[in-house]
Amino acid sequence: MLVRGEEAGHGLVESAEHIAGGPIVDLQTTRAKALTVLGRHDEARTALDDLLRLASAGVAADSFGFWKPNQIHFAESWVHAGSGDEPEADRARDDLLRSTHDYQYDANVRLHEALCTVAQGGVDQGMRQAATVIDRLAPAYRSHHVIETGRMVLHAAPRDRQERPAVGELRELLTLASASSRA
Repeated sequence: MLVRGEEAGHGLVESAEHIAGGPIVDLQTTRAKALTVLGRHDEARTALDDLLRLASAGVAADSFGFWKPNQIHFAESWVHAGSGDEPEADRARDDLLRSTHDYQYDANVRLHEALCTVAQGGVDQGMRQAATVIDRLAPAYRSHHVIETGRMVLHAAPRDRQERPAVGELRELLTLASASSRA
């Protein structure tokens, strides 16, 4: 299933690039983040480098308003946090927070901090960081995107540490937060 999922993801991005006539920043952003989720950190970093080269050519936001330049910093935060590169993740987070005051970006990059902590081996601390971010959000602000980023932190814990109390507490909080956001 993982192989088919990966093939589908790459196929969708490649198909979209073909339709678009070549690589575009939004698809490179998606590629970098997807490779991070798959744990393919070297490839994610390469995709991020490709994104930065493409963006440095003077790309503007799309005419529909779906893509904004601050998404580059968001992708950088995601990729660097996923690989445990704290200095680069911190820089990207700070760059993003200077360019936007959107609660979703703020919550998600704070969850990226927790992800980075887990990637560096601090499972309990990272789980507590993530739980604090989600717990402090009013239920109306616990969007699907925020909850899914919390789940990304949860799934970053190594298999042999999934039964730790802090992991269970985050899992329970995410379940409750997900249920309350659907109500």
